[in-house]
Amino acid sequence: MRDTVPVFFAVNDTYAPYLGVAIKSMLENMNRKWFCKIHVLVTDLSKKHAQKLKAVVAEYGNASLEFVDVAKECKKMAGMFHMRDYYSKETYYRFFISPLFPQYEKAVYLDCDIIVKGDIVKLYTQDLGDNLLAAAVEEVVYVNDYLGFYSEKCLGVPWKEYFGAGILLINTKLFREEHVEEQFVELLKNYKFTVAQDQDYLNVICLDRVKLLNLGWNKTAFVNPEFDDDDLQIIHYKMAWKPWLNDDVTYENYFWQYAESSPFFDEIMEVKRSYTDLERVRDAEAGEKLIQTAIRDGNDPDNYMRRMERAGKRLPQSILSKFTNTVPMEGVVNLVAD
Repeated sequence: MRDTVPVFFAVNDTYAPYLGVAIKSMLENMNRKWFCKIHVLVTDLSKKHAQKLKAVVAEYGNASLEFVDVAKECKKMAGMFHMRDYYSKETYYRFFISPLFPQYEKAVYLDCDIIVKGDIVKLYTQDLGDNLLAAAVEEVVYVNDYLGFYSEKCLGVPWKEYFGAGILLINTKLFREEHVEEQFVELLKNYKFTVAQDQDYLNVICLDRVKLLNLGWNKTAFVNPEFDDDDLQIIHYKMAWKPWLNDDVTYENYFWQYAESSPFFDEIMEVKRSYTDLERVRDAEAGEKLIQTAIRDGNDPDNYMRRMERAGKRLPQSILSKFTNTVPMEGVVNLVAD
């Protein structure tokens, strides 16, 4: 019997086409000696998209796909999910993985807007030790002073250790033992993070319990002169860096390589043809709003970090020593592709 790697996605009909491309790239490049059990967390997915996703997986003999309805779990948290701009409730579904799948001691979670260029088995077989998860730093935060300021002054997370939650290897055994889902629900009740929602919650809850991976496991689709493309494993087409919306996106060739041979190609092309200049302006404004929100929340005297300090829950010196004491400059950095 082949060893198994469990991989989780969360999707709605809007993102189903990109999930199909992501799955195709992952299965095409993974070690065929392994079997991939794909679990797709949903609440409402059309039969048409479900059938197309099954068709993608059916091309490969070492994978299976099941749809997992998490409506019951969502109902328990009705009205609690915080949304912003392009975020949807599906972004929170990753918190349901550990309690719903007790048979797994660890599992991979992936966003839908990605291409897996490397072998997903190499991610899954990482040694987690006593860490709650493994992830790469969030590159958009890593290269931006404003967001680094927010990470430290609002979340209490060292700027260069703030991780991206779109690519995770989750220690589901420890998540259950340490009641991470319950911690999330309690925090969700008491504090609203407005910059990166579920990602901020995970960074706070898992502080100092994260194995940081090479950036290549969650490389944003923009040019970073400090990054070596030989390390490229997973490309993340987040925010405005989406080749199905904009031209001349870095690493767009990898996306189209798999999109063109997927059953979703015509649908993806229709999305690109119908994307308007007004929507591009909206995306640019969303990027600017993100920066202003980060500065506002970092300076807020009632933000999460300052509430913790007032409650006498100061961070240990081992964490504070990693802070860079960033100060936001005036103005706004444009976080959308030119």
